[in-house]
Amino acid sequence: MKLVIIDYGSGNLRSVENAFRKSIIDNKFRINIEITNDLVSIRNGDFIVLPGVGSFPDCKRGLKDINGLIETLSNQVLYKQKPFLGICVGMQLMVDYSLEKIKTPGFGWLKGYLKKINVSGKDYLGRKYKIPHMGWNNLKFLDKNNPILKNIKNDEQFYFVHSYYLTKCLEKEVLAKTVYSHDIPAIIGEKNYYGVQFHPEKSSFAGQKFISNWIRL
Repeated sequence: MKLVIIDYGSGNLRSVENAFRKSIIDNKFRINIEITNDLVSIRNGDFIVLPGVGSFPDCKRGLKDINGLIETLSNQVLYKQKPFLGICVGMQLMVDYSLEKIKTPGFGWLKGYLKKINVSGKDYLGRKYKIPHMGWNNLKFLDKNNPILKNIKNDEQFYFVHSYYLTKCLEKEVLAKTVYSHDIPAIIGEKNYYGVQFHPEKSSFAGQKFISNWIRL
């Protein structure tokens, strides 16, 4: 089997590759990893991972610049029903649109749009909230029975770096939230496609648990 990590000029590809490779080795999965933007290789893949670092419009532009890539992803994920994981901006691209810089359409696979985090108020230590939201947060599970959350505890933390958050999403498509000034969807998805606002590749043991759970799906 083959896991493809999409290379479109945005994303910490080597960190993602190393994290998934560790999970594959530790669990003795028989899966090879390929970093690629070749459409044939993507069609031949069994798992698809879309990382994303930077702004939503820049990431969308990077995908559009590779002729046929967005269409191929939609075909493989929605119609071929291959397992898909979007990370950070890769998750954000799964929904209707973003208001970052300029209104930019996403894939429209899930409902909702991205707007800037509201930083009014102070945290429990009396500190003002800042943008970007950067640091470690635990999750509030909304679907505890979903196998993607297996063996992940409420006190385990994940690493976030973002300034925009998903809103107006369907409740059934949100599996977990975090809190930074207000509720922020942290894991979204349904069927075979999921997205995470945090970086599992930077989230130590908790991140490895999540990656392993996703592969097992």
